[in-house]
Amino acid sequence: MFNLTLFLCFLLCCQYSGVLGLFNCQGGGWCPVTRRNRSASDYSHSVTCFASPQDIEWGKGKHPICIEGVDVFAVYLFKDDKLKLLRYTESVQVSLEPFSFELLTVSPVVILPRKSIQLAPIGLVNMLNSGGSILSIEFDEKENLARFGVRGHGEMRVFASEKPECCKIDGKSVEFNYVDSTVRLQVSWQGSSRLSVVEYLF
Repeated sequence: MFNLTLFLCFLLCCQYSGVLGLFNCQGGGWCPVTRRNRSASDYSHSVTCFASPQDIEWGKGKHPICIEGVDVFAVYLFKDDKLKLLRYTESVQVSLEPFSFELLTVSPVVILPRKSIQLAPIGLVNMLNSGGSILSIEFDEKENLARFGVRGHGEMRVFASEKPECCKIDGKSVEFNYVDSTVRLQVSWQGSSRLSVVEYLF
């Protein structure tokens, strides 16, 4: 197995976003003699691949996600800590060193029609499955308000084409940063069974 060109990809659909996991597994394998995983540096090389929103099986799984009418997807690269906007058929190039990985959170961009604001939740970026922290989504088009139910704690990020007027957690205004079209704020731990309600008013 050591001399095989092995690139592993997995995909996962959360309730409101998809996840692509990319792994460079070259030069590694099970050794029947030592009975443990070993690496062979002669066969370990960097690899490059392309990932796209169309790689996600949106209509399958426990929580199918309807992407009808979605033109753009926000794609967050966990290791690179970067956000890219891609159309369904567009792709991003990812280069991986041996035994490294990258996780992509892919979130459909919705539009708040009153001000034509583009919005897509990324989730808690300190978690490997960032999008899995978002358990509910509600949009109030009249008020230009987005409301997310979040489980966990850490840095919450949301792609937004404009800076919000204010952000609230559980009804209380909180400080936030707006960097590179991304709203960033800190969510505190509320306990394993309670969701934090995070609101963005535009």
